[in-house]
Amino acid sequence: MDSTAAAVVDTARDSVPPVAQPESRPVAIDTSGLLTLELWPLAVAPEQQTGETRRIVEHLHADLALVEGFESATLLASGDGSRLLLVSAWRDQASADRGRGSLAAWLYDDADSAVLTRRLRMITPRMRVRRTVGTPPMLQENAMLLVTRYSLKPGHSYGALAALADSNLAMRVLQDTSAQGGAILAAVDSSAICVLIQARTAAALNPGVRTEGPLPFWAPFAQREEHLMAVVAAVRRR
Repeated sequence: MDSTAAAVVDTARDSVPPVAQPESRPVAIDTSGLLTLELWPLAVAPEQQTGETRRIVEHLHADLALVEGFESATLLASGDGSRLLLVSAWRDQASADRGRGSLAAWLYDDADSAVLTRRLRMITPRMRVRRTVGTPPMLQENAMLLVTRYSLKPGHSYGALAALADSNLAMRVLQDTSAQGGAILAAVDSSAICVLIQARTAAALNPGVRTEGPLPFWAPFAQREEHLMAVVAAVRRR
């Protein structure tokens, strides 16, 4: 990550008000299935990322931390200031269902299901961990992750996209010494795949799209977004 991007992430992290946290292990993105995970991506204007970070963290502490069945929420910010990603972890599926309405209401101006579907490009933000390679990603303070999201194009094979993403992650972690490990998360409605690769250092895993050579594996099947992100806040249940 270049110095400008690092400064954006540092500013977002510094904007989070200090709040006493109970002792708790960071969320591990693995295949144990002990928690129900939801991923909430948010597009923001670069000049609004810091303000949105503070607003979201305040809501997490004031509202979500008290909801029955809530376990934790981790907020990640992109270095270019254009994205936030909230990863919420719940004790079980019923708890996640109960909390989704209020969570959606203050993450987005309009929590209507049709509007959310268009924004998320998924019917539901719920994801399951499909596979891990190397050391499973840990959502902890100062963690750096390359977050890649593949949204399936209409009429194409979700199974084929998932299988190709599996092999691509394995090769990436095997060949790239800057990658500590990764995980593939699949939307439960089979509309999207999210790949999280944990970087060993902040300067590693810079995203980029090839402009020459053969088409990447995902091109026929999906649209792709990729951002290098840092964990800027974590909120635990009270």
